[in-house]
Amino acid sequence: MSHTFNFIHSKSAYNKRYFQFPQILLYGKKYSALSDAAKIAYMVLQDRLNYSLENNWVDEHDQVFFTFTNQELKDLLHWSNSKIQRVKKELADYNLLFQKTMHFNPKTGKNEPNRLYLAELDISANDIYQKHAKLLEPRESLKIGSSDEYGKHLEPHESLKIGSSPKYATKSPSSLEPRESLKIGHDLYKTLDPNTRDNKETQTLNFSTDQYSPELIQKQNQDLVQKAKNYLPESTTGGLFLNKEGIELLGLWCNSPKQMHRFLGIILNAKKAVEREHEGTTIVLDDPQCQEMINKTMRRFFNVLRSDSKKINNVENYLFGAMKETLVAYWNKSLMTANGGDPDEF
Repeated sequence: MSHTFNFIHSKSAYNKRYFQFPQILLYGKKYSALSDAAKIAYMVLQDRLNYSLENNWVDEHDQVFFTFTNQELKDLLHWSNSKIQRVKKELADYNLLFQKTMHFNPKTGKNEPNRLYLAELDISANDIYQKHAKLLEPRESLKIGSSDEYGKHLEPHESLKIGSSPKYATKSPSSLEPRESLKIGHDLYKTLDPNTRDNKETQTLNFSTDQYSPELIQKQNQDLVQKAKNYLPESTTGGLFLNKEGIELLGLWCNSPKQMHRFLGIILNAKKAVEREHEGTTIVLDDPQCQEMINKTMRRFFNVLRSDSKKINNVENYLFGAMKETLVAYWNKSLMTANGGDPDEF
């Protein structure tokens, strides 16, 4: 291995983690009066949602929640208790933060911490238009004034002027003849043809659903779902850990790519949970044995939904738990195989 390879070390990798600041908090008219502290708090709380998804903290209404104590906020942001209370109240007044008081849980024998819910930011079409208009405004240095004011700046420099001045008379004709790229003339200031291929397109690609009719969106979703078995198992995508049989099965039950990726995300979260809860465990999702076990679990899951769905209050939690049990069973079978045992006896 080359000694010049610039490895990323743990410290620098940690430094590359960033909070994401929603632009609508700056451009949106609705949030113009929101304090800087409240905007920072929203950004920090939004980042906390990643931890919620990893732990599958989703309530019975499919709403993502998280826990964040005042002490944690105080330690992270170095704010006083009064400021934290003030900022949380401000977010609540803007309908961006909702706190649900939890009570004693007889199953765990503990008082559960309050659940915090973060609201989606309200983005209007007018906000998008105003932001786009600001970006298109010419800067002060590029504003066009009168021709007299700027005409002198457009004159070619003395060293590039072509003419019959006596000081050029003694030079050889070949040295005085300007190259094609340096010829000065009126063509230099002609308006560019807007149809020229060198002009850059100013409109960016936009594939959001509001650009298509509901009928076309349905066709697009059907195509992606039906053909998923051909493109998801490739190494360049997140569907690698399912074989084509598993992807095809998923395509029969999911109505959109969003549902498919949500389903795959729950399997990945189950994998992370097993590896976190059982130290030293490594789940190899693309192992054919693991893929076969996942396919069987998916079929059992869909069979339960069809046969007795009323008993399942939270479908995603049920799937998460079923996948965790499957991956633990796979790991135990792998250990038995490695130790020379018969995995079918498990």
